[in-house]
Amino acid sequence: MKKNVSEDIRWDLSNVYRGLETADMKKDWQFLQKLIESAGKYFQDNGITKGDPKKIKADAACADKLAHAVELMNKAIMMYTTLDAFVFSFYSTDSYNKLAAQKTSELEKIGVALKNLDVMLQGFIGTVGPNLEKLCALNENLQEHRFYLEEAYEQSKYLMSEEKERLAAELALSGGQAFSKLQGVVSSQLKAPVTIKGKTENMPMAQIRNLAYSADEKTRKAAYEAEIKAWESAREPLAASLNGVKGHNITLNIQRGRKSCTHHSLDMNRIDEKTHKALLSAMASSFDMFRKYFKKKASRLGEKSLSWWNLFAPVGKSERRFTYKEACEFVVDNFNAFSKDLGGLAARAFKNKWIDVYPRDGKRGGAFCMPVPKTEESRILCNFDGSFEQVLTIAHELGHAYHNECQKGLTMTQRSTPMTLAETASIFCETIILNAALKNANKAEKLALLETQLIGASQLIVDIHSRFLFEKEVFDRRAGNELSADDFCDIMLKAQKATYGAGLDSKTFHQYMWAVKLHYYMPELAFYNYPYAFGFLFGLGLYKIFERDGQKFVPKYNDLLRSTGMFMAADLTKKFAIDITKEKFWLDSLNVVKGHIDEYLKL
Repeated sequence: MKKNVSEDIRWDLSNVYRGLETADMKKDWQFLQKLIESAGKYFQDNGITKGDPKKIKADAACADKLAHAVELMNKAIMMYTTLDAFVFSFYSTDSYNKLAAQKTSELEKIGVALKNLDVMLQGFIGTVGPNLEKLCALNENLQEHRFYLEEAYEQSKYLMSEEKERLAAELALSGGQAFSKLQGVVSSQLKAPVTIKGKTENMPMAQIRNLAYSADEKTRKAAYEAEIKAWESAREPLAASLNGVKGHNITLNIQRGRKSCTHHSLDMNRIDEKTHKALLSAMASSFDMFRKYFKKKASRLGEKSLSWWNLFAPVGKSERRFTYKEACEFVVDNFNAFSKDLGGLAARAFKNKWIDVYPRDGKRGGAFCMPVPKTEESRILCNFDGSFEQVLTIAHELGHAYHNECQKGLTMTQRSTPMTLAETASIFCETIILNAALKNANKAEKLALLETQLIGASQLIVDIHSRFLFEKEVFDRRAGNELSADDFCDIMLKAQKATYGAGLDSKTFHQYMWAVKLHYYMPELAFYNYPYAFGFLFGLGLYKIFERDGQKFVPKYNDLLRSTGMFMAADLTKKFAIDITKEKFWLDSLNVVKGHIDEYLKL
């Protein structure tokens, strides 16, 4: 959408710090450095490190010592997360900003020192682990952090020696993290000429990808072709980046005694293999119904098989475009219908400029929400273009912000939410907005909205499954040798064939999706794909309960969001009588999507 310079709404973090080199930021920066230094001395002086369990006396003094160590860690994480969010607010919106890049590098070194503290504390928790029940009974603060301590005890068995962990953290700056930053810089600065209606414009990648939602097929196809060429021009550095990140991940998992990178992912997501298999099996069983949707969409667009550039094409007569102000009002009004707390959070985010709104050169594509714990706020990046899809994106990210809001007052370790549950509120908020739009739609508008709904569902089930298959094969093969850009393209095409199948024209598959998704480039965060499907289907299941229980549901929902850092996923979902270890729950949620597809096929 066209916008004036005056409409270029950027996020405001002036209530956090006034700038990257101002006195208020320097003060907190120095405070963090001194805190980590003093915590390190306390850890060394008091034996907060891996030791001999037989020499540990599980008494009140030991409990108090552990509680103070956890308190120091929480304070350091809070300050680091705040500074990191502030610096990233500049770096993610302007990759040309040299000062932001410098501060990012400096902060990463502080992050290494913080990581070393975490290793020492986790090692100590591993040592006292057999006596945790007794220690928690002796100290109230430990009891409040019981889940964190038990999880740290369980995960401590996968620690390398402190020396190796320290070296790994330092090497990551020049290894996995460096390769991750390379992908971010290359993708945010990548531009390509796109010709629309005879006029050629050199566009940043985020803007090009947004054209996939254009109502004009020529525009969509031109954008797709320009995008493929652009990624092709950057394929070698991006292939090097992906090799570096995945090699980093594999090496550390081997050294830490992990069975596989998948094993680490399951632990980080607080689910077991049974739950994971049930989810993936249910997803795979739904491919045929999604292929029916793809074929019907192709026929509506006059195609025999759906082309990739038509995946996100609007269908139906509703071509409403939203101004940013209209999007804000639509979201707030419908969030208020769910709860005043949710609506109030959204209104505050819009009013106080928590959102960086429009695409621009040097700004990252996609969208995300990050917490700013010092001020108990969040900040959101999106690339708004006036489409209803982007309204949904804003709602999605505000769901994350609401999740953060529900966790106010908790310590950082109590807030630590797995990716599976991190998507719960975001998907739920998307559902609120979609259902609100459907409620007042006429037949033509209903088709358009169902289309939007099914585009999202197909991405969260079919595309997410393709990403999982891609990443799994990459890990399997990367363990033996580096992979070429051609290898990555071949694996991606294979994954898309296994999931999209005959639903799409295979000649138009997007072989460079491995270059697009930054989720592949997170050094110690593998398989950031299936958690989206988990969140989507879990969110649908929760929404069904809300429709049944009405306002009685809201307090329980808020409590669930507040508790996501303090339970295993299966234990938390049991509060709603949901058994995520069984395929039935996932299939029941997919039946909701089937109902939408059936309706789409009839219209």
